[in-house]
Amino acid sequence: MTSDSHTEKNESQRVVFDRRPLWIVIFDRMRRGIVVAVLLVGFFILLGQEAPEGLSAEGYKVLCLFFLCVTLWSSNVIPLSATSLLVIGAVPLMGIMDASQAYSFFGNRAVFFILGAFVLSGSMIACGLSGRMSLWVIEKWGHRPRALMTSIYFFGALSSCFMSEHAVAAMLFPIVTEIVSALKLPQGKSAFAKSLYFALAWGCIIGGATTVLGGGRVPLAVEMLEKGTEYKSTLGILQYSQLTFPMIVLLLGCGWALLNLLFKPEIEDVQPALKDLHSKSLAQGKVTYQEMGVGTVMVLTLIFWFGFGEQFGIANISIMAIVLLFVLNLITWKTVEPHVNWAIILMYGGAICLGQVMASSGAALWLAQQAFQGSVSTPTAFLIMVAVLSTLFTTFMSNSAVIAILLPPTLSLCSDYGISPVVATMTVILPSNFAFILPIATPASALAFASRHISLREMAFSGTLLSLLGMVCFLVLLFVFWPWMGFQ
Repeated sequence: MTSDSHTEKNESQRVVFDRRPLWIVIFDRMRRGIVVAVLLVGFFILLGQEAPEGLSAEGYKVLCLFFLCVTLWSSNVIPLSATSLLVIGAVPLMGIMDASQAYSFFGNRAVFFILGAFVLSGSMIACGLSGRMSLWVIEKWGHRPRALMTSIYFFGALSSCFMSEHAVAAMLFPIVTEIVSALKLPQGKSAFAKSLYFALAWGCIIGGATTVLGGGRVPLAVEMLEKGTEYKSTLGILQYSQLTFPMIVLLLGCGWALLNLLFKPEIEDVQPALKDLHSKSLAQGKVTYQEMGVGTVMVLTLIFWFGFGEQFGIANISIMAIVLLFVLNLITWKTVEPHVNWAIILMYGGAICLGQVMASSGAALWLAQQAFQGSVSTPTAFLIMVAVLSTLFTTFMSNSAVIAILLPPTLSLCSDYGISPVVATMTVILPSNFAFILPIATPASALAFASRHISLREMAFSGTLLSLLGMVCFLVLLFVFWPWMGFQ
C-alpha cells in the first residue's frame, strides 16, 4: 500500500471532537425543530385572536394559515412539499373546506400536466437524446471561447422551452464541468469558467420562461386564475408564448451582453475540451431506436400542445403522450422515476388549495386591500408594484411559492383597479422568473454556485444587474407590446 493510500485511510478514520458548549451543540442539532415549534406556537396564538374588522372568522383562519405557509416557504425550514401537505391537512381540520374538496386539488389539470412534462423530459435524458443534442451543439458551434459560452447559453435557453429548466441545467452541468476540467481552469479565478456556469444558469432560467413547458409555475398560475376568480378568464399555451416572446428575446440579449462584458475569457484555445467532448460523442454510437422514438413522441406532443392544446387540454395530451411512450416500450417507470420531482407536484396541489380558499373566504381581497389601497392609486402603479414584489420574493424563495403567495391577493383587486385578471397573472408570472440573484432561488442558480467557481458576491452582483434589466424588459411588454396587441 502506498503512502498516499495510508494518508487517505488515516484521513477517513480521523475522529473530530466538537468542543463547543453542550447547549450550543443541542441547539444546532435541533434548530429546525425549534424554529418550526416557535412558528406553530405563534400560529395558534394568532388563531385565538379576534378577526380584524371586515374579515370573517373563516377568512381570518385562512389568513393565519397563509402567513404560516409564507414563513415556511420563504425560510425553507421544512421542504416546500411538506408545507403544501400541511395546507391540505389543515384546511379541513380548521373547518375551512370539506376534506374531499381539499384533497381533490391533487387531481387538477396543472398537477397532471406537470407530471407529464417531468416524464417526457426524463425520457429524453434517460435515453441519452438530450445529452447527444447538447454535445452536438457545443461541438458544432463552440470552436472559440466566446462561441463556446454562447452555445451553452443559447442551447440551455432553447432546451428549456421544451423541457423543465431544472432538468436541462442538471443535464448541462456535467458537460460544463468536463469542459472546465479539460481546460484546467483554476477554481474561483477563471473568468471563462465563471461565464460558462453563468451561461448555463441564465440560459436555462430565461428559456424556461418562454413556454409553459419550462416549469410548473405557469400551469399553477393558470389553474389559480381559473379557479380563484369570478371571471371566466384563462391563459392559453400559445397565448402565453406570444405575450412573453419579446421580453425573452430582449432578456436573452441582455444576459449575453452581460456575460461578455463581465467575464472576458483569459484563454484563446478550447481544443482540449472539444476533443474530450468529441470522444464522448463517439462513445455514444449511432442514434438508437429508443432515441428516435422518444424524439418523435416529443415532437408530436409539442405539435398537439401548441396546435390543439385548448381543444383537447394540455394535461390530457401529456397523459396520452406518457401512455404512448409505454405502449411503444420506449421507457420503463424505473428509468424515468428519478426525473419525476414528486415534491414539486405535491407543492402545486397545496398551493392551488391555499389560493382557492383565500379567494373563496375573502382573505385574499382583504389582504390585498390592506397592502395596496391607499398607497397605490392607479392601475399602472399597481401592476408595477406587483412586478417589483414578484421579483423581490423570487430572490428568496422558489418562483412557484411566489405565485402561490402573491397571485391570490393580486387577482382579488383586479376589479377594483379595472385590470384584466390575465394581465395581472402575467405580471406575477414573468418577474417571478428573474431568479438570478441568489442560489436558493432556483436549482439552475444553485448548480452554478455549487461549481465553486462563482462566489456569492459575484452571483448577487451580476444577478442583480440582470434582474434590473429583466424588469426593464418587462416594462417594455407592459407599456409598449401588450397595448400594441390590444392586451390590457
